[in-house]
Amino acid sequence: MENLCYQLMLKTKFILIFILVLAFALRFWQLGNVPISPDWYEASLAYNAYSIATTGKDEYGNFLPTTLKSFGDYKPALYAYLAIPSIMLFDVTTFAVRFPSVALGVLSVLLTFLLVKELFKNEKIALLSAFVLAISPWHIQFSRTAFEANLGVFLNILTAYLFVKGLKRPYLLFVSAITSGLSVYAYQSEKIFAPLFMLSLVLIFRKELSEI
Repeated sequence: MENLCYQLMLKTKFILIFILVLAFALRFWQLGNVPISPDWYEASLAYNAYSIATTGKDEYGNFLPTTLKSFGDYKPALYAYLAIPSIMLFDVTTFAVRFPSVALGVLSVLLTFLLVKELFKNEKIALLSAFVLAISPWHIQFSRTAFEANLGVFLNILTAYLFVKGLKRPYLLFVSAITSGLSVYAYQSEKIFAPLFMLSLVLIFRKELSEI
């Protein structure tokens, strides 16, 4: 019996690894060339990431900004900060500014597996959910470009996972609140969505929360 459980666990791990490798391959292949050329959004994030890394200021001279004025659209700055390591490693290139989005996309697939497994206690459903996200055209598209929306999705999934885990380990509820707060600095719509999302989680799991 123990041997059978071990084999099933090993099979799940292999399938999950395959899904993650597939997700990475679909998002990483020809990353610097497809889509062709960075758009102004990506150029702005790359330039500001480099500027902050080298001077501590954005293109307008603001010290460690939380919002980037670039092109007058006032985008949240969190993605630019996350792009700093790859910008410094690979220079100010299309590949460098897009790479964090690839990493976030693959991590979102992993977190989807963990979240669904935690919710339904069913590895098959969890694997199917991860696979669907891994090959989802819209998720691949946003994971291959430097758009903050992909960062927002990652933080939302992470927030939900930490919240659900926090029902058994209460300190994770605090961490979940932090990741939810960070999402506000990831994408503009999160300023509305994040509070509503947290409220929804509290209402859905109010019974479990009352027992903590």
